[in-house]
Amino acid sequence: MTHPSLVGTFRGEVLKVSRQLSVWLMLLGALVMFGVIVLATTSADNIHTLAAKDRTGFAYNMLDIFGTVFQIGSGIFLLLVGSRLIAMEYSSGTIRIIYARGTGRLALLLAKMGTLLLMGLLLLVAYLVIVGVVLSLLVGSWTGGIAPLQHLPQSFWQDFWRWVLVQGISIGVLILMAAAAAAIGRSLAFAMAASLAFFPVDNFLTIILALAARATRHDHPWTDISAYLLGPNINVLLNLLEPAHLSRAAFATPLVKVDATHSLLVIGAFAAAFAIVAVLRTVRPDVLE
Repeated sequence: MTHPSLVGTFRGEVLKVSRQLSVWLMLLGALVMFGVIVLATTSADNIHTLAAKDRTGFAYNMLDIFGTVFQIGSGIFLLLVGSRLIAMEYSSGTIRIIYARGTGRLALLLAKMGTLLLMGLLLLVAYLVIVGVVLSLLVGSWTGGIAPLQHLPQSFWQDFWRWVLVQGISIGVLILMAAAAAAIGRSLAFAMAASLAFFPVDNFLTIILALAARATRHDHPWTDISAYLLGPNINVLLNLLEPAHLSRAAFATPLVKVDATHSLLVIGAFAAAFAIVAVLRTVRPDVLE
């Protein structure tokens, strides 16, 4: 009896996602929101002057703004799509049919996660292309050319690639989180709710810890706990990787000083925990037939 190959399972998951109307509707909604953000950003009073007189400052401001937009938008998109893709088989009951046809449990999980990784990378590349075209058109209309974008210092492009690296790390963590949530709950609703609630709760917890430190008049251990939260460490990672520390975190950061090595270790520990949960729950599932 032949069994579905990993490549064939991956192709099937890609085809499944490409035919989901909800995915395309979310992408369309994201484009509309992106257009609104572009209009709001370019309507600032000093944006034209900044692009003409301080090209480096303009470039870093655009990286902060549009980088934050991608961080939020891609996070919501991947968590929603990832939770649905991985958990939908359990909610619909088709997981028994898939296993009965010979698809391996780990092979199915890897195919789904590979599909999400491909989506995340395509989303990042497409976003960079769209932002690059929009900024080129805007700067060209303001200054008569795209020279402000062509003659940026080498340090900016190094920081830009650091931003790409951080986004890649974030995409990987998001996929593992969605897989773990789906594996734990065996439910589409639980997976979506748990995935979407994690980062807001994680960031809000820093406020609770700061209030606890103020109420007890002791920083320890309250502020120390914030150094081991996933969201704040991802938020501050780019700033820690940059030699000049020019990026600004849009959300909560650890309440104590941390370095890049510490943040990477914390992120890696969470990623490993998500992966272990997803794999163990897949290997030893509730479906025993």
